[in-house]
Amino acid sequence: MKNGLWDARPGFLHCLFKKIMKKLTLLAIIVVSCYAVTRAQEVKQDSIKNYKLDEIVIQSPKYNRNIFEIPAAATMVSERLIENSRVEDLTSISLVVPNFFMPDYGSKLTSPVYIRGVGNRINTPSVGLYVDDVPYFEKAAFNFDFYDVERIEVLRGPQGTLYGRNAMGGLINVFTKKPGKKQSTSVSVDYGNYNQIRSNVTHNQPLGKALSVQASLNQRHNDGFYENTFSQTEVDKINSYSGRVKALLSPSDKFNVLTSIQYEDSKQGGYPYALFDDQEMKAGDISYDKESIYNRQLLSAGVNMNYSGPGFSLRVNYSYQSLDDFQEIDQDFTPQSLFFVVQDQQLKMFAQEWNIESAKGGVYNWLFGTFGFKQLLDKAVTVEYGEDGLAKYKLPFSQYHYTKFYDNTNSGIAFFHQSTLDLGGFSLSAGIRADYEKATLDYVHDLFMNGNRNNADAFVSEMDFFEILPKVALKYSIDEYLVPYATVAKGYNSGGFNSTFERDEDRSFKPEHSWNYEAGVKAKWLQQRIYANLAFFYIDWVNQQIYQAVPSGTGSMLTNAGKSESKGVELELKALPARNLETWVNFGYNKAKFVEYVKNENEDYSGNYLPYVPQYSFNVGGNYHFNVRANWLDRVNIHLTYNGFGKHYWHESNEAYQSYYGLLNHRVSFDKDNITFSFWGKNILNATYNSFYFQALGNSYAQIGKPATMGVNLKISF
Repeated sequence: MKNGLWDARPGFLHCLFKKIMKKLTLLAIIVVSCYAVTRAQEVKQDSIKNYKLDEIVIQSPKYNRNIFEIPAAATMVSERLIENSRVEDLTSISLVVPNFFMPDYGSKLTSPVYIRGVGNRINTPSVGLYVDDVPYFEKAAFNFDFYDVERIEVLRGPQGTLYGRNAMGGLINVFTKKPGKKQSTSVSVDYGNYNQIRSNVTHNQPLGKALSVQASLNQRHNDGFYENTFSQTEVDKINSYSGRVKALLSPSDKFNVLTSIQYEDSKQGGYPYALFDDQEMKAGDISYDKESIYNRQLLSAGVNMNYSGPGFSLRVNYSYQSLDDFQEIDQDFTPQSLFFVVQDQQLKMFAQEWNIESAKGGVYNWLFGTFGFKQLLDKAVTVEYGEDGLAKYKLPFSQYHYTKFYDNTNSGIAFFHQSTLDLGGFSLSAGIRADYEKATLDYVHDLFMNGNRNNADAFVSEMDFFEILPKVALKYSIDEYLVPYATVAKGYNSGGFNSTFERDEDRSFKPEHSWNYEAGVKAKWLQQRIYANLAFFYIDWVNQQIYQAVPSGTGSMLTNAGKSESKGVELELKALPARNLETWVNFGYNKAKFVEYVKNENEDYSGNYLPYVPQYSFNVGGNYHFNVRANWLDRVNIHLTYNGFGKHYWHESNEAYQSYYGLLNHRVSFDKDNITFSFWGKNILNATYNSFYFQALGNSYAQIGKPATMGVNLKISF
């Protein structure tokens, strides 16, 4: 990593920006603090009877109701919190949602997501993701740039009954802004240290009473946070360009059609991995001999039609996604020329869903639906042996590499139903889903020795899976301020084929199953000035899908553990102690362990903690804004948060781990009419930690967490 709080490279503009930022940030904090003290005296004299926290409504399809009416743990991240906390991609959600952890992998290729300990490092994710009702099934598509995001909703616990594939651990719904009926334009420009540059332009244009169109363009760049000491170059620079077009047709109050298309072209350096000493628990310098990259083009499109009839509503959704990416990676991450891996993959996904549900408000409510999808993945992986690799493994060739071709097809269909009976304060929901999925792998393995091709293996295999997923939930509204609930649901993640394997027994992995038990209470007090959500959960699952390195260490695969469990508690507390002052505490405790996991006769991990699961995490913070009586300034907003992550292990052996670390973040913004100027900082105390870890080729590797970053933002709306 580059040394110090700020990038130390020479340059007049960079040094000038560094000095100005330090002084302006200090000045802003002093001025704002003095003014806040003055305003606090005024607030003491002000009656608080007229202010309260906003209602929280979960708008995810098939829910779409107040959070107090949903018998499950759910978190809604508002547009204001997204902006103040600088939630710029999916990994940033770890900062605001309890028991949600998405480690920074170092590139957009593999994006492991964990909710309550449930997640997968590779292959099909165990956490579902929808963006504007388009399902994202491929892990390489999860990490995309956020812009114009209106809200994010995270539903913890299995959502397979209603949402099906990949929703064993929970569901993430991302909603971007919809086209509106008023013409508007917004421009945002952002600059930070390490030459971070982000810019966004969004325009909304009504084209009549029934049709509105919205278009957005987004750009992101940075020079890289880490340096490869071998080549003395930045290792993780990125250039990303994306755009989105949405159209909303509303010919009547009963019918509307929303279409969206989003494209992102990302070119990224990587990977910032260094050799890690498991005894000293310390990472060395990043030093490897060949430049590594990850380039990706991602296209997502959807059509969502809604019709409200007499006593029912009908939703029809069609989705399409295309992903084309290319990876070059120095697999050994050392100055030696051992291995170099080239991966090229193309993905096409088609999905459609129909569901019909009764109008809400009656004693009995129902929902029926069907879902189908097809996903085509073509991937070629080439492993090239360098001079040092040929010598180390004593291969009698001057040139040697092998290429594996994977033509993988997954398709499935599901039917689901949910009934809800409301009797006074009691509400009983029961749901069921019948899910069928088929997977096919067409595999070819070719060896190239001194330029001569030799086919080592080729086969075509098929697997199919069928599962019934039930769910039962009960809640009792003691009154509108206190609602306890309990839920029992079955979780499921289908099996499949490994994208890398070296032995016949490693070609595929089995499905994993779980039973999930949750009980909690949702409450609000003091005339809606305090919100509290408390949830206890226990997960009992078998055949957990576990990440492993292939025997040679040049790739990764999934195997199944015998039996595992995860249990814990989550608390979300939000309070409005004074006018314009909002405070919160989010806390998650998660104890996830292998109950029975005998990997082989020499390795028994029974009783060990699951990797990549912090034992606890919390977020505490506050947001205060006040009006200013000045011609040049209308309002000042101060946002300060502290995030803590408890000890978590990196491997099922529990030998390597990351101890507790905390991140302090802030944003101070100044508003005048339609102009906002802000100072922001992330990890401003420059905490040192490791954000990722893995083992390969008999070595351990780690990525150091990102250093302190600070910058300024200017946003204009008109």
